[in-house]
Amino acid sequence: MVTMTATVLQAWGKQVLVRDNSNLVHTNYSTSNLSAGTQVRIVYNGVMTASIPPQINAQSICYFAD
Repeated sequence: MVTMTATVLQAWGKQVLVRDNSNLVHTNYSTSNLSAGTQVRIVYNGVMTASIPPQINAQSICYFAD
């Protein structure tokens, strides 16, 4: 597993766009609790598409409380 720390740019449905090379993150869970500017830690299997933006499938997304 690979861990990335990033900043949320936009969240909708079960996807979130983050600033860490501007990756698009897919998840099986709602991202309604995430908003622009939220710092998150994402765990994924290390596979990232070569598309623009790169895409990953998150195993977990945790946000940092203020």
